[in-house]
Amino acid sequence: MRLTIFGICALLASSAVEASCGSAFCVLNTNWATQGASSDPGSFRLDLRYEFVDQKHLRMGSRRISQREDAADATELRTINRNVLATLDYTLNKNWVLSASLPVVTRSHSHIADPTGAAVFEAWHFSKLADSRVLGFYKFDNDDNPLVSYGFLGGFKLPTGDFRLRNGDGTLAERALQPGTGSTDIVFGGYYTAPGLDQDASWSMQALIQQPARTSENYRPGTQYQLNFGYRQPLTDSLHALIQVNGLVRGRDTGLNAEPGLSGSKTVYLSPGLSYSYSSDSQVYGFLQLPIYRYVNGVQLSADWALVAGITVRF
Repeated sequence: MRLTIFGICALLASSAVEASCGSAFCVLNTNWATQGASSDPGSFRLDLRYEFVDQKHLRMGSRRISQREDAADATELRTINRNVLATLDYTLNKNWVLSASLPVVTRSHSHIADPTGAAVFEAWHFSKLADSRVLGFYKFDNDDNPLVSYGFLGGFKLPTGDFRLRNGDGTLAERALQPGTGSTDIVFGGYYTAPGLDQDASWSMQALIQQPARTSENYRPGTQYQLNFGYRQPLTDSLHALIQVNGLVRGRDTGLNAEPGLSGSKTVYLSPGLSYSYSSDSQVYGFLQLPIYRYVNGVQLSADWALVAGITVRF
């Protein structure tokens, strides 16, 4: 069975690469559990991925600004995100796959509170469990053309991450910075994959929506809409070139503990990558994610690039 890197997956975390305080995960599709290459019922797939996102530039709308142009109550300085995500898939039968994801976030954030008055430097450094996700994938039968695969997914993001984290001075972190949102979200979407222009090449498309259903302590994260396009081109039997275009629209956060004016964004990323299959059921991969369009509400921290590397095995 030949492994591929494109298929379906849910949003990998509660926030995207744009956020007011820098809560960030990469928007990428690294799950091929239901692309069409059959898996034996009872088999597992384990994916481990590492993400690095360094948010150190302020943006207002679609342009970069300096700290002097930031008129907010707090001037954001920098957020460095080092995320590890573990995903375990289980194949029930030819149509159904169950998937569970668990992220760990290592984050460093700093800002200056009340920059026009008694300026106070504040910082948070933590490594914590974030919100987990449980999903079910369904692939429709397509006996007429087994190389074409399509289906839907549905499930939940669960509030397993802490949302009451404080720094060493006892200052509560803003909700957008916390490891978890405190909300239970509904995740649903669909996908389509088909052969590419050359032999063994393939392309894929997926659409996803993440909608908060139950919230905690006066904070409701914005609804997220994601659309991904991907293409895989074999270079050798084992080495494949990858390219993705990832679009994300994130609504404004609401509630007494939210900052509606400093949340929400529209972003499009170009994500080139490579994958190498060192056995029929094992693969390593890497992506460089580059924003090609960004629009943020208010003033938010942003990253000019992000790095993703991972390994996937079937057993």
